[in-house]
Amino acid sequence: MKELIKNSLNDLDSAMELRELVINKINNQKLTESDIIEIVDTVDDLSFEDTQKLGSIFRKFPLGCDLLEIGVGPCSSSLTLPQFIENCVFTDHMGFPIHLCGYALADIAEKEGMSPIAVMNEVYNNVEVPLDLDHFGRFGPMRFPKEISHCMGDCYYNGPPYKGCPRDRIHKRLITKEREYSNEFGEWIKKSATVCVNVVEEQGGGDHGADISEMEDVAKAAQKFGRGVEGIFHIGDGYEDLITGLKACNDLDVDVLVIEGGPFNRSKDRLKDFAKSVAVSRILVKGGVVATNGAYEDECRVGLRSGLNVILSGFSGNHHGYMCGYNIKEARRNNFGLPRVLKIMKEEAEKINICIANRELLKVLARSSRFLNYKENHLVYPSMIGDYFIGDAHWVSITNSKMYNAPYFGKTLDSLEEELNCDKVGVLGGRYISWGIADALKPEELYVSDVDPWVEHATVKILNDNGINAYACNGTDKKALESADKTVITTMIPEIVLRIKNKFDAVSLL
Repeated sequence: MKELIKNSLNDLDSAMELRELVINKINNQKLTESDIIEIVDTVDDLSFEDTQKLGSIFRKFPLGCDLLEIGVGPCSSSLTLPQFIENCVFTDHMGFPIHLCGYALADIAEKEGMSPIAVMNEVYNNVEVPLDLDHFGRFGPMRFPKEISHCMGDCYYNGPPYKGCPRDRIHKRLITKEREYSNEFGEWIKKSATVCVNVVEEQGGGDHGADISEMEDVAKAAQKFGRGVEGIFHIGDGYEDLITGLKACNDLDVDVLVIEGGPFNRSKDRLKDFAKSVAVSRILVKGGVVATNGAYEDECRVGLRSGLNVILSGFSGNHHGYMCGYNIKEARRNNFGLPRVLKIMKEEAEKINICIANRELLKVLARSSRFLNYKENHLVYPSMIGDYFIGDAHWVSITNSKMYNAPYFGKTLDSLEEELNCDKVGVLGGRYISWGIADALKPEELYVSDVDPWVEHATVKILNDNGINAYACNGTDKKALESADKTVITTMIPEIVLRIKNKFDAVSLL
């Protein structure tokens, strides 16, 4: 893998070969600690600039996910139920996924005289965006004493190196309270799109997280219900801790890797090792999405330049409100971090020409996911074509949200099959929808046109490798239409569909 990593810096086909190798190992449970060490060591030898370049390459389609996104924590133990729901509605309106801290919802429920799941139901009934569940254990929402639930964030305020909680109060649990509502366990997962597990106990952070056996129980339960799993780990010393965290996440078969820096980045070269952690995670992540739940401003910026997809933030009172985007001596409880993180992300997105997900884009993903249904099978992640997933962890997240179940009047693969009924098919757009059309309908010839030469090249290569006669049209839509019996506009963005329909007689999916 060492040579493939180095070659990937200047050869995208080498990057594809490496990604195929890693995914095969993950799917066959053959990714070993020595594999992880080899990848970490190789990336460690790269310059700071090349590390960032490598991570960005593996964010490209189809190696990873080339969207940026903000996850928002609207909850706090100090909020009333109406205040909390208002924060959720506001977040939903912006189109950002909602990150729920289980203990905070349970604390709000206790104050309101409700069961914890009743508060979760209130959230679910008022929003459509995906719900991401954190601080969730084998009995349900974790419960903490007030000195933890109302923590002021001294560790983030003071900065690294982390040498244990400054007030010696983590990780205490109120297990009796957790057990009281353990019968609600499954309902929490059913209402969630994704569930977080924290592996820092494996990294020597037993004062900061649950034991790995509990996290294994949670991961298995989430997978049983078809939910995505996000694995949280610390950068730590930037080497052994990083390897241990990645191995633990791989052992739990997580879909998303979530990196915590800030005071938990104890590396001597903290920015280079933050970039390295992101780049290595990009290569190793199963579901193509890499996030951070804790990073100072300089780490956020370096992370975005190194292939990061998601930054968690939050409202005032939520610990993610100060954990991302601030500097030492700025990060404190009651910061409303979302505006800061959004500003950072917008500035960095403009430099790398990549878009930030919003409500309209989530709707596009939901429509795309609805289309990829064929003969009662849902052809999205973790469904595959050859060595590649059709979609990424974002697709499973949106599929498990209420937004997916909104009224849909577009086509599915089943209805498209009846409409096409031909041997030569053209596709305008070379991403996952075109993969689904090729894989399900198996036309004798498929003509692919995409404005991005790399997307077109990668799609044609993947389809050809899997027995589909696909031909590149070099971004010339007219060539696809002339070569095919019928041609499909694969985008689910209405404005683009109308623009193409005004030029060409092609089949729309909307």
